[in-house]
Amino acid sequence: MRRRLLLFFLPSIYAPVSIANEALWNCVQNKDSKEWVCVGEKEPADKTSAAKVPVDAEPVKDEQPIPTKAVENIQPAVAEPERGPVENTEPLSVPAEKAEVKVGAPKLPVNTKADKDTQQVSVKAKPIAQPSADSNLKKTLQTEANRPGWTCDAKAADKNWDCKLVGADPKGQTRVIEASEPGMSLLTPAFDHNEELTFSNLKSQLKYDPWQNCTAPGGGKPGFVPEKDLRDASPLDIDSDYAEIFENEIYSYTGNVEMTRADQRSVSNKATYDTVSETLDLQGSVYYSEDELALHSESASLNLASDQARLREALFISPATPLRGRAKTIYRDSSTISRYKGVAYTSCRPGNQDWVVHASELKMNKISGQGSAKNAWLEFKGTPVFYSPYMSFPIDNRRLSGFLAPSFGHTQRAGLTLATPYYWNIAPNYDATIRPRYLSNRGALLGGEFRYLTGTSKGSADMEFMPHDSILNKSRYLLGFKDASQFTPHISSNLNLNKVSDKTYFTDLGNALSMSTYSSYLVSQGSLNYLNNGVSLRGSATSYESIDPAITDAGLPYRTLPRVNLNLNHTFGFMPLNTLMDAEYAYFQHGTLVNGQRANVRPSVSFPLQAASAFLTPKLSLQHTQYLLSNPKEGAAPLVSSSISRTLPVFSADSGLYLEKDVNFSNRSYLHTLEPRLFYLYIPRTDQSTIPIFDSGITDFSFNSMFLENRFSSVDRVQDANQLSAALTTRLVDAKSGREKLKLSVGQIAYFQDRKVNLDVGGILPPNYKEPLPGYFPDTDKLSNLVTELNFGLTDHLSLGSGAQWNPHLNRVVRQNVGLHYQNGPGEIINLGYRYRKNIVYPDFSGLRPYDIINSDISFHWPVYNEWSAVGRWSYSLLNNNTQESFIGAEKENCCWRFRVIGRRWISGIGVNSDPNNPNAPVALNATGIPQTGVFFQIELKGLTGIGTKLEQFFEQQIKGYRAPKDD
Repeated sequence: MRRRLLLFFLPSIYAPVSIANEALWNCVQNKDSKEWVCVGEKEPADKTSAAKVPVDAEPVKDEQPIPTKAVENIQPAVAEPERGPVENTEPLSVPAEKAEVKVGAPKLPVNTKADKDTQQVSVKAKPIAQPSADSNLKKTLQTEANRPGWTCDAKAADKNWDCKLVGADPKGQTRVIEASEPGMSLLTPAFDHNEELTFSNLKSQLKYDPWQNCTAPGGGKPGFVPEKDLRDASPLDIDSDYAEIFENEIYSYTGNVEMTRADQRSVSNKATYDTVSETLDLQGSVYYSEDELALHSESASLNLASDQARLREALFISPATPLRGRAKTIYRDSSTISRYKGVAYTSCRPGNQDWVVHASELKMNKISGQGSAKNAWLEFKGTPVFYSPYMSFPIDNRRLSGFLAPSFGHTQRAGLTLATPYYWNIAPNYDATIRPRYLSNRGALLGGEFRYLTGTSKGSADMEFMPHDSILNKSRYLLGFKDASQFTPHISSNLNLNKVSDKTYFTDLGNALSMSTYSSYLVSQGSLNYLNNGVSLRGSATSYESIDPAITDAGLPYRTLPRVNLNLNHTFGFMPLNTLMDAEYAYFQHGTLVNGQRANVRPSVSFPLQAASAFLTPKLSLQHTQYLLSNPKEGAAPLVSSSISRTLPVFSADSGLYLEKDVNFSNRSYLHTLEPRLFYLYIPRTDQSTIPIFDSGITDFSFNSMFLENRFSSVDRVQDANQLSAALTTRLVDAKSGREKLKLSVGQIAYFQDRKVNLDVGGILPPNYKEPLPGYFPDTDKLSNLVTELNFGLTDHLSLGSGAQWNPHLNRVVRQNVGLHYQNGPGEIINLGYRYRKNIVYPDFSGLRPYDIINSDISFHWPVYNEWSAVGRWSYSLLNNNTQESFIGAEKENCCWRFRVIGRRWISGIGVNSDPNNPNAPVALNATGIPQTGVFFQIELKGLTGIGTKLEQFFEQQIKGYRAPKDD
């Protein structure tokens, strides 16, 4: 099995190779003494390109003897030029017990234990010169000067820089030289100027810049082709100024020693390999790099047999995180355990030391997935901010028990909020998070979440309990349970149960950022599902709880205990015929309104006729609904009828064309389409005024709703219809990229009869329905609103979305929305919006126009200066002259830390308390709702930890186009 050395858990380099340089030597064996006498050739004509060797040489001591048979084939050799490759150098196959290196003509048998498998090795060495003090100094200077990369010296005459490039440019492109950021620091910088230069050199040896996309939301490391898997099949190339072998056991390389195999590369001043102990020693400015690691050390001792290593004064970069750091000593005890002395590391790019973690000792265990540190302390901006004599942490994605990052916030009703969650890893498939919180205005609260995962189920249980609310002077609680189970490939279940102690729990104690859109009800629901080809069966139960003080129990929706839905469909392959049946049974319960059971069955048959550019789908349905009604309590007035039924046929025909052609604008090719569509619907009229309304309402009118078979939601009402919907859609698609640059849709409904069916119940309108405006009867108009929708990509970065509805009876625009979206990059976003909606259904005798909407909306995320960005949103009611939703804040993000802070004002309900600090004050209805304010912040040290409230998901909900970074 091939042994590998792991540095920071990554493979290292092999060096079990033999070396011989025959370019300047001619050796003969004495037959009596059996000693070898080697005589150098004459000096070459070009003294600058070859080393100088004395003519008379002493016998070489302790050198590996060359077999007599090999001497017979030795031919005079010519010295190579400086740094020139050895001619006829070929890859060498190293067997288990014998290795041969081809250098020039002869072959040298070498015994090695470094590798039990076969390995390809090619070796290049320079002519050997007699060592001297001057030559050693010259060689040292040459070693530094010949290191690949840019070398700059100052000219003595004009003081200008003289820069030379050795080898290929590490980056292949121009770049700005990074320098340390200025700033106040109470401590000496963790990494000095020379170490920062070394980090920059290490970064240049990697195939990509680990910090290139670190600040871009959604950014990741650039794609590249890794060569890690090619190591076993790749040769090990060694290039050095001087090389020799001793007793066929020790291989020594000196001067510019460069080892390369696949993605691995090392450069050092000296390298020695002992095949008996299988140790490799690298000395003198050791550089090592591969796809997943780059490091520099003054010396490295590696034992390939035991996977042990020792490095001194090491600097490293781990690009996957990315992290960089320094350790005085690194001990690798085995392939899974590493120890470090005098450690300092950060995730900041070279030249930036905003935060650094220091530790006197650090230990990492890959088997347990844990690391531990002694005397660890954190500095931020040169200021110590945290110290711990001992700490443990995970080094992979395995879960470990411990405290999580705390969160802070401030709201108007709760005051200052502090949460310090603790994570408990109970078992591989069970865990819990305990969340103690303190609210300065109300008191302490204990919350927790328990999660489980089994072979068929996963779910969680939530609980929060406040023993005493100092304002309400009572205890408060929240309960929640979620479960999703898959019993068989076709049978599953879902549970989502919730309960709170009072209606204002979320307003007073909830997470203000999660309540971006206010809901008046807390829903609990459970379902059992069966799904197979052509069959869908679902049984469910739903209950509602009011969390808005303005909504009484009488205003709650009906509970459904239970509701059963059955859907059957079948398609015939030999003819265009589809059959479908929808069936439902529901039992509706309410504390104050009439209760009832409802059964609805709707079989249908359709004939889809389709060609390449046209389609026609006639469809015939029969809908039957049966009701069994009862009073909610004794003593109520008797019902007119406890049993009601309704049967209606429904006929529809949907048809359309798809026409396209190629067009050219501004020297670009586009695909232009025309898509006309006609939809006819007929439903006979029947009196439905005696049927109660359990879960039906009017569907909001839009372009898509023109093609529905019922303008009411659910089945308590089925519209009477004799109408034709006509629409036209045109698109402009970029032929090269396939992007839709323009889409325009226009549509309208022509009514051939008045609509008599509405939400009226026995001459008494339900609470959510009002009489039409005086002088306006929308159910008798011959034409519906003319609907238009437009999506236009003005440029690659700027797009426009708009929609409008024009009422022919009132001869005015009754609905309009316009949105302008600009996005130049992931962090450069501006959104402008306007929404207008005229009330044409509900009467208003107060003159306050509570059902009208005139809103403006602005949201943005934009860089302003030196990695600082401004972020915010402002939704303003132009009708009521007040702010509906707003927040403003700042964000600073670079490669090593992120800071966000926002101040927010939002509306949490439709009821307004006259005194927010007095819960007993009367609650009045008001369209402006309950305003609240809060301040939230987040600071995160990338690769380490963070504190505060996470804001990235909130930004995604509030700012169109914003995408959270992948590390969030």
